Amino acid sequence: IVTTWTLCTIPDPIKALSEMRRVLKPGGMLLFAEHGLAPEAGVRAWQERLNPLWRKFTGGCNLNRKLDELIRLAGFTIAHLETAYAKGLRPMSYIYSGRARV
Repeated sequence: IVTTWTLCTIPDPIKALSEMRRVLKPGGMLLFAEHGLAPEAGVRAWQERLNPLWRKFTGGCNLNRKLDELIRLAGFTIAHLETAYAKGLRPMSYIYSGRARV
């Protein structure tokens, strides 16, 4: 399964990820590239401040989801994870990318 910049808008991301895990064959992989919660306290504070208004104007997109944690809570094991800021404003550009297995 491949997910790119979608888990920010799904109302219940753990439920969606759990369903993805359910339909994967043993050894199946989840490939992901998503934006989410940044590690720096100052950036996180801005993400929390902006999130309510941001969601209203971006179709439900959330800036403050910790994607690696959500993936693990859904029962996946993260095999590879890269995090970095993409070009753009820091509250909107912290990226999680990698792969997880069942």
